[in-house]
Amino acid sequence: MAKRLKNPFFDILKANCHRFDPGEVYTLFKKVNRKRINNLCGLLSEYISKNVPAAFERRDGLSDYRANPYVLMTAASVTNLDDPTAFGRFLFNSKLYMALETSFGKSVEAAFVGQYPIRADVRWTDPPEKQTEFDALNGLSRENRARQRTTSQWREIDRSCVVGKRRFMTSIKSGPNTINDTQVQGMTAAIRDNIEIWASQTKSSYPGVDNIDIVLGLTYGTDRTTNNKENQILVKLLEYGFVEEDRVKYPGVLIDKKTKKIRVYRRIGRDFWSFIGQPDDPASAKFVFLEILLGLARALALGVENAAIEDRINAKIRQLAVALQNLQFSRSTLPEWISTDFNDDQLFWFATALTAFYDEGV
Repeated sequence: MAKRLKNPFFDILKANCHRFDPGEVYTLFKKVNRKRINNLCGLLSEYISKNVPAAFERRDGLSDYRANPYVLMTAASVTNLDDPTAFGRFLFNSKLYMALETSFGKSVEAAFVGQYPIRADVRWTDPPEKQTEFDALNGLSRENRARQRTTSQWREIDRSCVVGKRRFMTSIKSGPNTINDTQVQGMTAAIRDNIEIWASQTKSSYPGVDNIDIVLGLTYGTDRTTNNKENQILVKLLEYGFVEEDRVKYPGVLIDKKTKKIRVYRRIGRDFWSFIGQPDDPASAKFVFLEILLGLARALALGVENAAIEDRINAKIRQLAVALQNLQFSRSTLPEWISTDFNDDQLFWFATALTAFYDEGV
């Protein structure tokens, strides 16, 4: 079997290693800004008070906590979830995590990103060209709106800002495993097909801008812990008019061959937040990820308390436990061999898995 050839570009993308150093973190703590942290806290605590309860209060019965029955039974077995209350807490927590992971991305963009750059007259915002596209959808039917979105030229760009004569545009993904194969194709095609349009419209919106940076941003993780999809986008762009700018000085950065004015690269975790903090000088903003985490930590304390979230969660778990208790079968209703061969825990796990197969009555 022929050996697969290694791509040295992938090695460059994976070369950066973040090693935890308490001394470095202590130094970065001295640079965080209390005012920005308080601003983040205010925005996020309001979001948490409103949206965390919304993530679980719309779920009423067991059918609203439907999960993969095979994985559910396996997880219950290996973690010894053998009573309704423990199982209810497990179901609730798993669904709450999934709901928050889905909804939190947009809050990150709106609250976190909008507080930066640190040293600039403007902030990260929706691209005005994207807003113009969105405004053009007003009055269209749902079907026509959906059709227009598929042809959007700015769909993949989440935020942009201008610093000096360079425009920075970013597509924000929530984590190191978020991008899938379909999104790889979509983002590659978006850059390939729209870079000239982005450059032209940028000139119209910002006449003094000469250069564009397009950045694939992952809000947490490291270069070595992603699923490699963001790197595949860069590798594919090498086939569509991009080259490495300078492997030594700017590792992992691509630039268009035609104008040498459009760069594409990715920033992950700490490096992403440094980029958001000061896109033209990320090295001066290495502490920004700490501001994000501190703002969130304080906001969680306020938001959870203000919305009495803990009490509401406990009420939901009690409701789930009662429903699970009522779901169990009396042994007298079962065939004798099942009643004999299966113990109480096994029958409990079986009963909970049934919820995946019914719409009502569970």
